[in-house]
Amino acid sequence: MPHDIPDTSKVALARLARTCKAFHAVALNALWSNLDGIAPLIQCLPAEVTRLYLRLPLGTTVVGIERVPRKEEWDIIQRYASRVQRLRVLNSLRPVEPSVIFTLSRPPTSSPLFPNLCSLVWNDSRPQTMCFLQTLCGPPLTSLTLDCSSSNVRWDAAASAILIALPFICPAVKVISLPSSSLCPPISNMLLAWDHLEEVTCGEIDTVTFRHLVKQTYLRKLAFILSQSISQSLIDRAPFPQTFLHLRELEVHVSKLPSLIEFMQKLGIHPTSTRSRVDVGLTPCDMRAFFAFLTEHYVGVQPQNVSLQSLRRIQMPIVVQPPLVPPTGNQFNGPAHTGIHGSDLMPLAQFGSIDTLIIDVNCSIHFADDDIASLASAWPHLRIFSVNKTHGWVAKSDITQIGLLKMLQYCPKLQTICIAINTDTFTEVPLDRPGEGVQNMNVRTIAFADSVIQPRAATVVAAFLSDVFPRLNEVTAWKSDQMRVRRDANSTDPTVRKGGGAEANKPGALFVQDLDSIDFDWLTSQSDPGVKAKQGLDNSLGNV
Repeated sequence: MPHDIPDTSKVALARLARTCKAFHAVALNALWSNLDGIAPLIQCLPAEVTRLYLRLPLGTTVVGIERVPRKEEWDIIQRYASRVQRLRVLNSLRPVEPSVIFTLSRPPTSSPLFPNLCSLVWNDSRPQTMCFLQTLCGPPLTSLTLDCSSSNVRWDAAASAILIALPFICPAVKVISLPSSSLCPPISNMLLAWDHLEEVTCGEIDTVTFRHLVKQTYLRKLAFILSQSISQSLIDRAPFPQTFLHLRELEVHVSKLPSLIEFMQKLGIHPTSTRSRVDVGLTPCDMRAFFAFLTEHYVGVQPQNVSLQSLRRIQMPIVVQPPLVPPTGNQFNGPAHTGIHGSDLMPLAQFGSIDTLIIDVNCSIHFADDDIASLASAWPHLRIFSVNKTHGWVAKSDITQIGLLKMLQYCPKLQTICIAINTDTFTEVPLDRPGEGVQNMNVRTIAFADSVIQPRAATVVAAFLSDVFPRLNEVTAWKSDQMRVRRDANSTDPTVRKGGGAEANKPGALFVQDLDSIDFDWLTSQSDPGVKAKQGLDNSLGNV
């Protein structure tokens, strides 16, 4: 959850609360202000009230309750609950029995159990526990997230009535996130009852609700599914003047990319962050049109975040596919020009403000060192650069360590990287520093998508990465031909498995390997104690 306190700091705060009267109240407030799961409240009670048992097969400890708490025990619960400001109801690592929820739903007092609760994440999918949601909500609440979109349970009338009543129970809500699952009732109508919204995340909404959101003066973030009815309404009827004046973040799920372009044109909005998820498989032509639109549309406005993802699951054929094709052509999608090339992204180079670029589409990728260097030189504030992390590049990459080093030089703030890399030039560990003195202390995990990394190059790649990324501890990659064979594989939901050995050798499995210390000759002469070489790519990294 946001505002979480590191475990080491929690230990220090707990010691302060026990040993120093001056810090007792302050330390307890800090410890309990952000509660991830309600189990700690019950575990504060005497041992005869609580019940612990192991849930098989994982052996997770489940917290239960033996009897209804007495008044003095309710006092303990309320003493700590009154300090909670942000709450996520369930924590999968500290699960509780339904009886705990039911008990807390009936406190022996008319005063609120959580009187200072301002942010709530409701992630309990069981309709029978909805009475506790009603207990938690109150006038102080300003942020509400209903995280129950994964539920397979249909809401009954009683649960739906509680949801519909929420705007009247907590009228001060400014940040709202509603489930988009079709199994949930049409609770997007709840939005009509709130008039001071600042952030809205929801599924598909009707035109009445959309026009209500248009009038929200301070709305800065909107994430929703763009329906055909809303698109048509913008054509049939002119939007309100001064639409979305303060909108800075737009996240839209659309059936096809041209619909998003038309939506933004009609409303005349210029969010600094635009994240789009598209159902229909994107074509390179669609993407070029979108990037061209951004350069024409954002006149005098500097976008910071551009994200474009194709979500439709591709049904992989149950046959072994050929290995990645050479970078000079694309046998998967026809001629090379049908893929995405570095030149297609060059229109975005005019925006020096970009700090996040995420592309994950069903197109082959054809980037070279010069492309990466040109883009990176235009984006000095870049923090996240991710291209086809789950769809793969399909074609063999033309990016070498030279291009990667150039990117790191131009973008010192880079924290997250996903590219495919060509390791043909990784032939031997050099006597001097492999990174030529370039280092990035921010990156902890690198994704190489479906890069081809030969066994002979594994040690050389490990030496390069350990020199350039001293704090790197994970590397991910996957085998495109074997992922297509797996019946449970799809382009948008790969499974990460940690460690080497049998797990890493499973067909098509993504893997994550810890890079531990390794002694290279070129490191022994270095005086910087912070330099630590790492190993772990071995022979299982990428396509072998």
